[in-house]
Amino acid sequence: MSCPVPVSTPARFGPRVFSLIPILILGLLLSFPSLSIRGALNGLLLWFHVVLPTLAPFLICTQMITALGGIELIMYPFGSILQSLFHLSLSGSYILLCGLLCGYPLGAKLCADFRKRGVITEKEAAYLLAICNHPSPMFLSGYVRAQLALSVSPSQLFLCLYLPVLPLSWAARHFYGIDKNSRNRDSKCPDFLTAEKKPSLEDVIASACETMVIIGGYIMLFSILAVWIQEFPYGSPAVRAFLTGAAEITTGVNSLCTFFHDKKALMPVICAVAFGGFSGIFQTKSVIKGTGLSIRQYMGWKLAHAFLSSFLTACLLSLPVR
Repeated sequence: MSCPVPVSTPARFGPRVFSLIPILILGLLLSFPSLSIRGALNGLLLWFHVVLPTLAPFLICTQMITALGGIELIMYPFGSILQSLFHLSLSGSYILLCGLLCGYPLGAKLCADFRKRGVITEKEAAYLLAICNHPSPMFLSGYVRAQLALSVSPSQLFLCLYLPVLPLSWAARHFYGIDKNSRNRDSKCPDFLTAEKKPSLEDVIASACETMVIIGGYIMLFSILAVWIQEFPYGSPAVRAFLTGAAEITTGVNSLCTFFHDKKALMPVICAVAFGGFSGIFQTKSVIKGTGLSIRQYMGWKLAHAFLSSFLTACLLSLPVR
């Protein structure tokens, strides 16, 4: 009796396709070395001159506040307002406040850190991730406002970017089943670090440096991609500007403001900044690793935020100028 010939099962198509991506990128790096070097240099300079000095101090400071038990003190003036308005615990309110004030991806990192330590529930962490990761006011009033050719006040930029958090929070609360009874009613933040586990300043700086290096790596890679998109010989300049904005927001804002003029630049810039770019998405994915939080759901919320911010900007532009 003859033995049956074993039939080899074909390899899964998905992983093979994804394995081709780094091979394709390597081919592009070798084919266009000067563009790749320029993009890498742009990304590293952006990281060194803008991201590192504006984000690293906040990373260190927020971790020290957490380690030394200063959350209750810093949240005393407006903690009850955020808790009532967004149905959050005191720790969740602190995460949201830092995410609004400090910029990508600090809100997501704090959300992941607090979830890993069991300070916030899985539902609250998922809810927070939908609303706590945003561009900082410094980035909006400094870099974005300087790039726009038309005169836009910081309050207008803040309105377009931060007001949509309210309807998003309402939708996210219903999606994740958050209500007034879901949050911790205790007005105190639990001390989740024992004296033996409380990090020293050196530990906090080391953790912040590790996070900043990861962020810098993603900024460099997506800056290379942005240069490739800008130098691509086919397609309209408008499409290339939009793709650059979708890849990395800092380079994208400059590209959008260069192509569009006056009021036409405001809506695509607001849309790109609200979405955060794929660079921001990958940065967020790196800091929430090991928490079980969904990056796909996060992308959906960022798309919704971009839509609401664009709609609000369109309403703002339709107002008569006095």
